[in-house]
Amino acid sequence: MNYSDLNRVPSFLIKRVSQELIRQAEVRLRPLGIGMASMPVLGALQWGEARTQAELARLLQVEQPSMAQTLARLERDQLIRRRPDPEHKRIQLVELTELALARIPEAKQILGEGNTKALQGFSEEEVARFVDFLQRANANLRADSPENQKANPSAS
Repeated sequence: MNYSDLNRVPSFLIKRVSQELIRQAEVRLRPLGIGMASMPVLGALQWGEARTQAELARLLQVEQPSMAQTLARLERDQLIRRRPDPEHKRIQLVELTELALARIPEAKQILGEGNTKALQGFSEEEVARFVDFLQRANANLRADSPENQKANPSAS
């Protein structure tokens, strides 16, 4: 398979688009002190979907050590703070700081602009179909992944 053949392979193209979106977003997010890896964490905290490191790792489907590193960077950059859970003293609750709350709207705008740029020239119907295709491909891959089998043993 040569390089021009790769440009017809969906997984290769998805990776290239993802890499370029991330590269451009990282450049624009840098002045805010936010990286792309932090955005899902900040979003989950903003919407109250998770409050502990374990909940964040589970929700965002990352390993605990990776989440610990992400949270350490966010804490160093004063975007989150941790405090003891009043009900379970050994558990730390994670919450956004005022600085994070002030920066998240601009960060989301930057990400939205990246999506708009990537989808320039697509009709609304094409965007909806594209999103549907990506969601279906993701569901197909996750359906029989080893992680999903461990989480849902009855699905095998």
